[in-house]
Amino acid sequence: MYPYLKRLLRTHRSAIAAFLLGMGMLQQGCGSKPYSPAPCGVALSGDIVARQFAQWQRGKGNFFDLLHDDVIWTVSGRSPVSGTYKGKACFMNQAVAPVLGQFRAPLVPELIGITTDNKYVWLHFKARATTLSGRIYENTYLWKLQLEAGKIIRGIAFLDTHELVILMKDNRSENRTGPQGTMEATGEYLGMWVTKDGHIRHELLPNGRYDESRGTRKSAYRGRYKVTGNHIDYRDDTGFTADGEFKDGILYHAGMILYKE
Repeated sequence: MYPYLKRLLRTHRSAIAAFLLGMGMLQQGCGSKPYSPAPCGVALSGDIVARQFAQWQRGKGNFFDLLHDDVIWTVSGRSPVSGTYKGKACFMNQAVAPVLGQFRAPLVPELIGITTDNKYVWLHFKARATTLSGRIYENTYLWKLQLEAGKIIRGIAFLDTHELVILMKDNRSENRTGPQGTMEATGEYLGMWVTKDGHIRHELLPNGRYDESRGTRKSAYRGRYKVTGNHIDYRDDTGFTADGEFKDGILYHAGMILYKE
């Protein structure tokens, strides 16, 4: 029986392989190499990222057009916009817009490299722009991106957040309008500040304390604050610290955008 099977395999090797492939018992990848679906898919994602970056670099497109509506994006480190954002609209409104609003003209990106592993596309680049105060902002970024069906579903941004903090503080409104027009001078910071969806209610009290409610959680965070010019520093009663910036009557704080009620 055994010699018969050997002759059968030699004679009908191609037909047997085709049958097994059709039954799903053998698989093939993007090329002639052994099956490896993840690298092939990620390689395609890398091409998509490269094309979109090139469009952005030429000033003909917005890289964030690649974001899925339900993307989860994390800005690493400690800065006014560091944190995790769920959804494209949330990320664009609460993280991207406050940063881009600090520049006189759009950021100019320069590609360093794009690499892929079994799951992620790694986009490494640097960018620069002139700030509203006339300073040159430069930073180097590394974005860890996961794509699905040609859209970014998850991203983590690594960057020098110290430069980002300097950017936000350097562009305080008092540097442009003088101390008499600041929130500190006018006292217009006092009162209730709320997010657009009303989920977060952030009250700045006259006694230098704040009281923040989140949804049904009353007084979820409480502590002291100090306003200097258009900048605000917080020290929560539990010990952690945070800061924020007033700009054009809007409070940007911890990745949130709050409006005066």
